[in-house]
Amino acid sequence: MFKAYRFIERGGKYLSPDSVETAEDVYQYVQAHKEHYPEVRITADHDNYITVQAFNGIITFPKKWALLEVKLKYINEPVSFNSDAFKQALEQSGFPAESNIDFYCSFCTALFNGVVSELYESIEGED
Repeated sequence: MFKAYRFIERGGKYLSPDSVETAEDVYQYVQAHKEHYPEVRITADHDNYITVQAFNGIITFPKKWALLEVKLKYINEPVSFNSDAFKQALEQSGFPAESNIDFYCSFCTALFNGVVSELYESIEGED
């Protein structure tokens, strides 16, 4: 159903594609390989449209997956909130952080849950 590519160099040489069957398999594949290759790209088997893409360990497409990853990594999992890491993750995922957002606050987890929710709603229907 999908072809999964692991690039040795971003946008250049890649290893032979692997076959991946389900959306869950795609997610697991990307998670398993995104930290080890400069680019991981999943395409639909029948038309080669990009389904999922990660650069340098960060999912950049689809945007919903990128936001989900930011939320899981920087809001749901950490014991303490790192506002600089959160801002950098948003920007690397293709979501420029607004300069008027206070990234240094004592109630950041709740605030940034709201930011992620707003971003998610703003891209609804884009994928």
